[in-house]
Amino acid sequence: MTDGFDDELNRQLASLESQLGSARLPGAAAARQRAARRTRHQVTGGVLGGVAIIAMGVIGITQPTFTTAPAPADTPSDGPTPTVAPTESDASPSPSESDPTDDADDDSADTVAIPPEAFLTVEDIQIEGTDWAEVPAQDSWLPCVPHMPENAEARSFESPAESSGTAVRLDQFIERTAAGQAESRLDDVRRAVTDCADGGTDTSLIEVWSVAGVGDEAYLIALAGPPSTAETDTYVTIGLVRSGDYVMSVFDGGASMDYIGPAPETNTVAAAQRMCEPLGVECPGELEREQLHPEPAGDVEGWLTATDVAEATGLTQITQGSDVTDPTEGGPGGWPYIGLPRDPMADGAESMEHRAYDDPLEPGGATVDETIARFGDEASAREHYDQLVAAANDFQQEGDVITPTGTIDGDGYAGASWRSESSEFGTVFVYGVVVRGSNVAAVSSGVAEITGEQLNDLLDRAAQRLGG
Repeated sequence: MTDGFDDELNRQLASLESQLGSARLPGAAAARQRAARRTRHQVTGGVLGGVAIIAMGVIGITQPTFTTAPAPADTPSDGPTPTVAPTESDASPSPSESDPTDDADDDSADTVAIPPEAFLTVEDIQIEGTDWAEVPAQDSWLPCVPHMPENAEARSFESPAESSGTAVRLDQFIERTAAGQAESRLDDVRRAVTDCADGGTDTSLIEVWSVAGVGDEAYLIALAGPPSTAETDTYVTIGLVRSGDYVMSVFDGGASMDYIGPAPETNTVAAAQRMCEPLGVECPGELEREQLHPEPAGDVEGWLTATDVAEATGLTQITQGSDVTDPTEGGPGGWPYIGLPRDPMADGAESMEHRAYDDPLEPGGATVDETIARFGDEASAREHYDQLVAAANDFQQEGDVITPTGTIDGDGYAGASWRSESSEFGTVFVYGVVVRGSNVAAVSSGVAEITGEQLNDLLDRAAQRLGG
């Protein structure tokens, strides 16, 4: 392998590191860290398609709801107390007194049986490479499945480890409530799940989304917990739907080294579609999501907004910005792209900060990064900017074609931009820098469709947001 190939590979890795944000860590502790700092989960494609995942050193293709890892053939003795859900012919025992779902009055709803056709079937969840089968709806080993009252009916399915690489399970519950009680009942179930996952145990709450277009009210929840090993946790997607006087819950997941997100709606929508006609409730329509947890960062003073990015680049799918982070912690230092070959910290910057802009429903998709270096005075910032632009204009990388794409000159600020294309790797990077007052900002992206004109528009917006 040539030195040029090594350099190019390092460049690609450095750029991917910038695009993906933080490294993935196995285990529930990692899930807690991700929930705390708004990291982006590594997936490909849309939420309704298949995704490529990496688990236990094996790359596979699977439905986004499930993950791959060794099967929990024997649930660890320190795992969660199994739930006892009703089978098709047997109702579940009464829930424990401490369960938040106990508030439901089992006698307040008619005990008319839910039609069998209102439930998911094996065919609904069957995908190539797995072998699903219906199993007794009891003793679920998925974490945070609450006990259900006697007026709930259930179906459960499993795919064994020898079929899909890891054992995966799906539990579906449909409960008929008394008239006017479905809203409070849904709140009880949602609180039971989120309290379980956020209660200081080995179980962690990762994401909560409200979803319009499924029933009268719906939520998607992702969590991680036991059964666990040294390398894996059990990751679960939960869909909760209120429709008319019915509350429907779907819990599905399995073991993995890491969470694959965002929480997919596939099985929840399929379950809602199944129940709408037999139960006479509204069928699913066009879905709209709103992220509730972790709460999106929103606009940050001095930084580009998600609207700035979408308007300047045409990437209308970009709707949010990440938290502001320190890229110098554990990183290689310098600007986030090799074509900007000066380290602002070595040139006297007092701090560096980073923010990413992306589509929360397609992490790993189109991303724009902004990094700001803050100097102690305007002269130091301007000197670094001038040296950086000169170095970027002179920079060469074997196999890359680097083209200057223009400059900007505004009231109290200046900027320059470039485009780098690699025919060997088929990659394109656009990047630029601006200086204003004592701050220097760099904007970069791996989206080939961003033109030089669009990038310069974005740099101009960054300069105006930057302030002195």
